[in-house]
Amino acid sequence: MAIERNRTRTALRALLAGAVLAIGSAGAARAATPDIEGVWLIARPTTELRPVSGEVPFTADGRKAYEANKVLKAEGKIDDYDITLSRCSNPGVPRLALTPMRFKIWNRQNVVTFDYEWNHALRQINLGVPPQPDYMGLGLVPTMTGKSNGHWEGDTLVAVMDSASDRTLIDDLVPHDFDLKVTERYRLIDRNTLEDRITIEDPGYFTRPWDAVVTYKRQPDAIFAEDICLDRRDANQPAFAK
Repeated sequence: MAIERNRTRTALRALLAGAVLAIGSAGAARAATPDIEGVWLIARPTTELRPVSGEVPFTADGRKAYEANKVLKAEGKIDDYDITLSRCSNPGVPRLALTPMRFKIWNRQNVVTFDYEWNHALRQINLGVPPQPDYMGLGLVPTMTGKSNGHWEGDTLVAVMDSASDRTLIDDLVPHDFDLKVTERYRLIDRNTLEDRITIEDPGYFTRPWDAVVTYKRQPDAIFAEDICLDRRDANQPAFAK
């Protein structure tokens, strides 16, 4: 009996030691990545995603679609090209980066969640969760926010989004095709400044990849009040609250 008790104690000590090491390793891993969690707000509100240099490099088809959107906007036919403004549909990526209201970032269990104050929109970036079985074939259907997978490169969170619906826009006018790929690189410039460097790729609408940069300022922690975009639209107010 004494021998059996000793073996049990030894096994328990080994288990406890392993648990302590695992907790320590997890804590060290979290400490090694920058803390981008918190509440953020775009530093310079804008409805246009401007390239870092030059103009948006449209292909002929991209230019045609862009000019068509401009005509529809001038004619007030918003629903024909922008269902975010007309129906409060999720703006998608990268347009969500331009929302004029606050958003929260959460990093839990290898998923980074962007929780937007606007209409309580959500976006999630998978940092390593294994793909789940898609028995219904839902993965073949494009969604407004597409699929985002990410990883850390030093102090930078790299997120790659694809499989987005072509009903979304790059900003308030620039269109895209089904082959849109958006790569974002989030990094802290300082504790209170977050930079999102965005690379847009879509060979059907752009002759080459192009970059844009959006920055955000950290805000005090807050619980977001209910925000219902459709209520604003019913009251003939803009979809995006100022």
